Amino acid sequence: MKNLKLLLIALLLAGFTNGQTKLSTTEKANYNRLLNKGIETFNAARLNEALETFKRAEAIDPEAWKLAFWMASCHYELNSYYTAENYINNALRNMPETEEGDATFYELSGKINHRLGKVEEAITAYKKCAILMGSKMASSYGITMYISQCELMIQAKKQGLTSLRKPLSIQLNSLEDEYAPILVSGGALFFTARRPETTGETSDPDDSKYFEDVYRAQWNPIISDYEIDYEFFKPINTSGFDALSYVNSNGTFALLTVNTEMTEKTTKGSDLFELRSESPFIWEAPTLIKKKGLNTDYFEGSATCTEGSEFGDFMIFVSDRNAETSGLDLFTCTQQESSYGEVTALPKHLNSAGNETTPMITADGKYLFFSSDELPGYGGYDIFYSTNENGVWSMPINLGPEVNSVNHDTHFSLDTKNKKGVFASLAEKEGYFSFDLYGVDLDGKDFPFLK
Repeated sequence: MKNLKLLLIALLLAGFTNGQTKLSTTEKANYNRLLNKGIETFNAARLNEALETFKRAEAIDPEAWKLAFWMASCHYELNSYYTAENYINNALRNMPETEEGDATFYELSGKINHRLGKVEEAITAYKKCAILMGSKMASSYGITMYISQCELMIQAKKQGLTSLRKPLSIQLNSLEDEYAPILVSGGALFFTARRPETTGETSDPDDSKYFEDVYRAQWNPIISDYEIDYEFFKPINTSGFDALSYVNSNGTFALLTVNTEMTEKTTKGSDLFELRSESPFIWEAPTLIKKKGLNTDYFEGSATCTEGSEFGDFMIFVSDRNAETSGLDLFTCTQQESSYGEVTALPKHLNSAGNETTPMITADGKYLFFSSDELPGYGGYDIFYSTNENGVWSMPINLGPEVNSVNHDTHFSLDTKNKKGVFASLAEKEGYFSFDLYGVDLDGKDFPFLK
């Protein structure tokens, strides 16, 4: 009898170890229904709804490795990389010896480790993915590029290159997203954020984050930090998405992106708007730019302008109107006092097959900064610059690991006078990753835009 009890205990433990908890027919049916429903809502980008469905399936079978994979997928897309890591590790532990993860499984494992800076582990997972995919498909799906990104970061570490970036402000950076910093005269800073105090106090149902608003912060020398002025943009922010991307030197002209399709329904998508005034920073309500070919039914945003360019002023902005062949691309058009010229795409050596976004151009039109997730970098979006020589843009150059990280780095803006850059980057707080504002001192660096 004693031996029989030991045998039963051993069999029970073996079942738990292999993630094969015995389920009744009804439990199996409910589990499969919830798993399939969760996958369906995940593929429809309703991430929080998918996560809740997966949690209900988890209550039925907490050791199912395929479910753990989908939980990891949800948390990865929601930037909860540490939680995603726990679930992908659980999936590996509970995977029976008779089963094996597919290419998608190891791709996700690689991405999670990549975002967490564990580049050696990421390479191992990516290489397993590449073997399962085959070399041609691995190249087509970006796996080969991800391996190169990890190897580039390893090489940078061996060369002793370390990050120079520092959080821009303790007061401004929160658990929510802060990005698009713009330094203006008088010690002020404009930025965009998805905070609880957003106009209308509503959130995007897809990711449960608040809609974005624009904020103004003023430098306080007493506390040596910024303080938010919540009143400044109240007349301008809508109950949808609002993001400021450009302000001229005297504060009489600005560009912003507005999307109210989920709230006020006054835009069909994300469109470019102007802010104008005769007095500095005394802006009236934003006006839609009605130039044909500029705002379309596709996404338009992140516009930036020159101011006194030797060859005439022009605007650069982002659009996904060519999404069938590439992602977000950079577009340009000439700019005059109250009109814009024909819109054209920037050259293909700047617009990759991936996504280019958040451009910033110097006032003289000579240097363009932007972020890309396809051009050679270290992971996620990296910040690049290109030089305009007589109207011809040079090959883009990565700002390097002293600025860029293995995560998303975007919205770079150059303070030429003080030789400093401000930008946004995905940063970890309390186990969750969100965009924070960063600064980097470039004094003494050998960049042409500093000379």
